[in-house]
Amino acid sequence: MSATIRKRSRIACTSCQLRKRKCSGEQPCSNCAQSGSGCYYDFQSRKKKDVKANGKPGLAINPPPKRTNLQDDQGVDRISSVEANSGAAFVRKLGLTIDPTHAPRLHMFAWNVGPRGSPGSTCLGADATVVDIISQAEMVALSTVYFDRVDPCYSFIDRETLLHHVDKRWLSTSNAPDAYDAVLCGVAAFGFLFSRRSAPAAEHQLLEAARLILEQHLSDETPSVAVVTGWVLRAAYLRMTATPHIAWMASCSLMHLVEAAVLMQQSLGPNTNTDPEIRRRLFGMARHLNTWISFDLGRSRVVLQGSTTLPPTPRTGDYTTELFHLLPASESLDPTNTTTADGSGLEASLADVLDVVHAVAPLILAQCNLVLCIYRRLRVATPTISPGLLDRILTLAGKSLAAAREMAAVSNPWHQIANVPFQIVCTCLAIDSRASLALLGEAMRALHAVRDAYDTPVTREAYSTAYLLVRLHRHRREEDTRVLASVLENDPPTGLGVGIPASDPETHGLSDALWGEEWLDLQNFDLDEFLNFSM
Repeated sequence: MSATIRKRSRIACTSCQLRKRKCSGEQPCSNCAQSGSGCYYDFQSRKKKDVKANGKPGLAINPPPKRTNLQDDQGVDRISSVEANSGAAFVRKLGLTIDPTHAPRLHMFAWNVGPRGSPGSTCLGADATVVDIISQAEMVALSTVYFDRVDPCYSFIDRETLLHHVDKRWLSTSNAPDAYDAVLCGVAAFGFLFSRRSAPAAEHQLLEAARLILEQHLSDETPSVAVVTGWVLRAAYLRMTATPHIAWMASCSLMHLVEAAVLMQQSLGPNTNTDPEIRRRLFGMARHLNTWISFDLGRSRVVLQGSTTLPPTPRTGDYTTELFHLLPASESLDPTNTTTADGSGLEASLADVLDVVHAVAPLILAQCNLVLCIYRRLRVATPTISPGLLDRILTLAGKSLAAAREMAAVSNPWHQIANVPFQIVCTCLAIDSRASLALLGEAMRALHAVRDAYDTPVTREAYSTAYLLVRLHRHRREEDTRVLASVLENDPPTGLGVGIPASDPETHGLSDALWGEEWLDLQNFDLDEFLNFSM
């Protein structure tokens, strides 16, 4: 009887490390493939541990192989692709290019406008329900704010159904919360977020009440649509206010709940009696949040296999379907996708996204965020980018900066309001052309407007970091100018150029004229006429 020899992986993914499981070392590993969770390998932390254990680099006990499972048959490094999606990695590499000594740390700058502050003191207990926290009139007013400002771009709740639940909830004689209470709390919290610069105590109480309800239903084998809706609201709210890791974990949990509720299937599962349009929109929102949060952080997204759901139906005054139209291009940036790994595929995808014209500010910023991500991938894939595409990127960037300032003025703290202007600053510095540098002033003014509207540590850090990058770039340019000036001062020319003696009788008079004071007047100098001049 022959024994099967199990291949031992040299490194485990982060999920297997946390759960203390044996990892197969694949992408995804067998455990993550079975659970459907994101599979991510932290090679940088492993390298640091190996260096610490051996005293010096290069002597790791189990050094990683030269070619890992994270490389496909074409040799595309998938880890590099994941990092190329990340805005944080882009900012770090940009800073190292400009000035390695003073480069910003690897950090997700301008992830959102920042946290909403501490909950403050409250006399309500931990078991407080939505009817204990706000009145019915406040609930109606806050839901009006939600449907006016959030629902046009994030439409996945039926307004009449929600108002029916409001009437029913405040008429009920029982104070025991049900699953739909999480939806009411989430909508009310969004109402506070989009109507007040700072959070009242009631906003934090609503969020805590919703969290307790949703966590109680995590053990449900078949989550209800109300539970999934509450999780969509929670993940979207955290994207706008919380730290990146918390938002990413919430979005991954949301995707697993969608799978358990079978919302990615057109006509299967226990929730088939729900409006099919609502099912499609909930699945689209979950995909949108998880995909973009994962890509912004440079982490793996949760992919649900066997999806058969149809796209939502467009509605008048509803822009959610336009947002979902960006999903195919977004998901094509997955590191496992080899069709867009080369420059031609990315340029085609970039051109397709730029061809779309959006009218509302949140979607303009979402489009620009996707364009900037494709640009980051394109910089890694190819050394040259079409000048025409660069011009179109800068045009959309200018439109997005105006949208960000507009949203800051009317208290619409969508998550891209700070992130997109900050990334535009970094992109302009990376392009480093006259046109891109000319846009820097507008980008800094937009970021300044966001900082003034939402004066939080996050917005102040984002503006200070952008200011530092611009200042370092200027310092490098000044150093280059001094080097060029020293070259010109140390060896001034005596003739037209190298190899043309000043005593040449045919060029002596011309050289005296050209290299005189008139040569320094470059504003009126015609280079073509000079190069085509017949001796």
